[in-house]
Amino acid sequence: MIRKLFISCLVLCCFIVAGCGGDSVIKPTVVQNAENYSNDGLQAFSEGDWKRAENLFRRALSLYQGVDNQQGVLYSHINLVEVALAGSDYPASQKHLMRASEIAKRAGFQHYQSRITLLSAQSELQQQHYVQAEKLLQLLLPEFDGVTPVSTSDMIVLSAIANQVKVAFVTQRDEAKWTQRYANALLLSKSNSPALENRLLRFQSNLLQRQQQYNNAESYLQRALSGYKTMGFRKGIAATLTELGQLSIAQRHWQKALSYFTRSNDVSRFIGDVDNVIHNTKYLVKVESELGNIERSNRLKKWLMERKIYK
Repeated sequence: MIRKLFISCLVLCCFIVAGCGGDSVIKPTVVQNAENYSNDGLQAFSEGDWKRAENLFRRALSLYQGVDNQQGVLYSHINLVEVALAGSDYPASQKHLMRASEIAKRAGFQHYQSRITLLSAQSELQQQHYVQAEKLLQLLLPEFDGVTPVSTSDMIVLSAIANQVKVAFVTQRDEAKWTQRYANALLLSKSNSPALENRLLRFQSNLLQRQQQYNNAESYLQRALSGYKTMGFRKGIAATLTELGQLSIAQRHWQKALSYFTRSNDVSRFIGDVDNVIHNTKYLVKVESELGNIERSNRLKKWLMERKIYK
C-alpha cells in the first residue's frame, strides 16, 4: 500500500504492487487496467498529488468490483484509507477502513488485518486519540528485551514502533526508551528505508532539543530534510520544516522561525495538508508578534478565528 506518515505512508507502498506483477498468467484486460490505475495512483501519492491519487484508486476500485476481484477491492480500500488520512478526511478513512476490515476477516485475506490495525491506530493518533491509538499499537508491537526487539521487525511493525514513539513524545512517557527501541529495531531489520531513517533522525532531534543541545538537534533535522528532499517526499519535507521552526522558536530565532513555517506552509498548501497549515499558522501568530508585525499577526488570528480554531 501507500505514509504521513503518517507517518509512514511511503514505507509500505510495496504491499500494493505485490499482487500486480511477475505473474506469467495472462490477466483480463479489466484487471490490467485496474492495476495500472493503482500503480499510477501510487505514483501520484508519492508526488503529493492526493486528489489525483484518490481519483485513480477509485477507478481501480470500481474495476475490481466489476469483476468481483476481492483482493483488488481490498487493496483499493486500503489505498483510499491512506489518501483520506493524508488529507485528514476521517469520515472517509473510517468508511474505507470498515470495508477493508470486512474483507480481511475472510479466509485468505486475514494476513492483511495487521495493516488495517496499523491504519486504524494512525487514524486515532492523527485525531489525538492517544489512548485508543496506543491500545491498537499494542496489538502490533514486538516483544523487547530492554530496548532491543527479540525478533526482526517487518515494515508494519517498524511503523507501529514509530507511531508508539510519537505517542511517547506527546504523552511525555519514556521518550528516550522508545526512540532507542525504534533505532535498534531499524538496525536489526536492515530495512534500508529512507523514510523510516529520516523519521528516526527527527525523533533523535526532539530528544536533543529537550536537552537544549540545539545545534545538534538542528543538524539532525537538516539531515532529515535533505533525505526527504532526495526522496521527493513532500509530507516529510513539510513536517521537518515545521520542526525546524519550532526549534527556532525555542532559541528565540524569530526570523528563522518565520522562514521555516512559511516554507512548510508552501509545501503543505501544495499537497492540500490543511491540518499542517493550521498548525503552522498558530505558531506564526506568535512569531509575527515577536517580530513586531502586529498587523500580520492579527490577520492570522482572524484567519484562525474564521475556522473556529483561535479563541
